[in-house]
Amino acid sequence: MPLFRRRVSEPEASVFTVGVDNHRVIIGGGQRGCVMLEELEAYVPAVATRAGQARDGRDPVAVQSAKMDFAEMVEATISVLSLALEELVEKGLVNQAEVPPKQQLPRLDRSMPTYDYIQATYQRATERIVWVRTVDRVLSDRGIAVAPAEYESSTRPR
Repeated sequence: MPLFRRRVSEPEASVFTVGVDNHRVIIGGGQRGCVMLEELEAYVPAVATRAGQARDGRDPVAVQSAKMDFAEMVEATISVLSLALEELVEKGLVNQAEVPPKQQLPRLDRSMPTYDYIQATYQRATERIVWVRTVDRVLSDRGIAVAPAEYESSTRPR
């Protein structure tokens, strides 16, 4: 009976980067799906809770700013996921038929009053995040995660 057993090593996750901010695509790690999705969905509600409601019932400036930030964050996430999916299809890890088509939404009228433009931009972003959720499920089903460059995980190759 041996005194020491060798631990069976777990296969390391495969990682590659995509996008200008070097988001990481992690294949076979502990995390699955779009890591940024949870932060995206919590962002505006967190700001709204702290900011409260304006007396006139409109969003306070902090919430309006958060809504515009959210729209930018959604666009950035869509870009990163698009690049990741392109690579994953090329590597044969995701079938092209599984890649959901992006919504084709009409352009916003930039001549709207500022408050209305912000609300419309936010509404558009909430419609676009549906695609992100769909991609999240595809990635999760495949054991793949897409995460920001600074994301730390126990599956990160050393």
